[in-house]
Amino acid sequence: MDKIIDGNETMQALLHGAKDFIYFKDVNGKYVAVSNSYAAQLNSAVNDIIDKTDFDFLPVELADKLFIEDKKIIETGQAAVDKIEKRTCPRGSDMWLSVTKVPWKDSNGETIGIIGVCREITERAEREKHILDMLSIATHDLRGPLISIGSMVKLLIRGTFGLIDESVKVTLLDISGRIGCLEKLMGEYLCKSSLMNVKTPDKEVLDLRQDIIDPILEEFLSEIEESKIRIDNRLGAIPGNKIIIKANAKWIRIVYRNLIRNAIKYAAAGQIAFGFEDKGDHYRLNVYNSGPPVPAERWARIFEKFESSDSTGLGLAICRNLIQKHGGNMWYENTWDNHPNFIFTIPK
Repeated sequence: MDKIIDGNETMQALLHGAKDFIYFKDVNGKYVAVSNSYAAQLNSAVNDIIDKTDFDFLPVELADKLFIEDKKIIETGQAAVDKIEKRTCPRGSDMWLSVTKVPWKDSNGETIGIIGVCREITERAEREKHILDMLSIATHDLRGPLISIGSMVKLLIRGTFGLIDESVKVTLLDISGRIGCLEKLMGEYLCKSSLMNVKTPDKEVLDLRQDIIDPILEEFLSEIEESKIRIDNRLGAIPGNKIIIKANAKWIRIVYRNLIRNAIKYAAAGQIAFGFEDKGDHYRLNVYNSGPPVPAERWARIFEKFESSDSTGLGLAICRNLIQKHGGNMWYENTWDNHPNFIFTIPK
């Protein structure tokens, strides 16, 4: 004869054995039942959680936020399904959660509280972020050469390298238009894919001038010539001899490529300078341009994502993030003659 399964025993077995964080709250936010795993995350025992609220275990701001969310679900009857959140648990660890909350109803269909199920997805979230961040960096890096090709085509159209047939000019105009569309498309993908939580790859021994700066200046040669930019070293020349740094070559190229691109954009027939100082345990580097200064109230914000109104708004945010991943820092300040100066450090 089959054993009759008791509903209460089934619920207790679920709450005892589930790895997901499960809880039941009444309409006032008081816990009615919780899983053992959830109690462990709250750094408490199951019996010590019953009849208490989030305000007894969580920071006030987070408890307020959760109370408002729960109240909305109770009032509207609309569930929150697979909402991805990052939380700092009372035990002190940060984790990513997939949160689902649904109205808890009695046999008469009346809402009597909230049922919540939270599943930890930290490993998955970090893996997805890493993939998206690498896509962001790759898109950002590809966008530069594409802009360079577009500039070269424009120079050909203008006859900078000699007169061209009208039929060739028409073809070049078409190519220029298509390149412009690609630039916009890559900019959109860059905005969508940038989350910036990548892990630092192995560092390499590099010659700053030979491996980084000179090749990037070569990439931007057409833009430098078109904008009549002069390369100046008044702020402290990078010596002709080798400067050996330990860094990831691809990431440092991204930093210099972005700073040089911005310098060309804003210098406008002016000057660009590269600085270098040996500070003992680290190098202090800078990229200067003779363009207009950034207002003081924006010095910190320019390194935030989507701050710029005339570009993707991700370049400087990516650069500072990559420098920080190397153990350094990046900031902005005006020079003595009131021009932009982007400064960053690299540990030896």
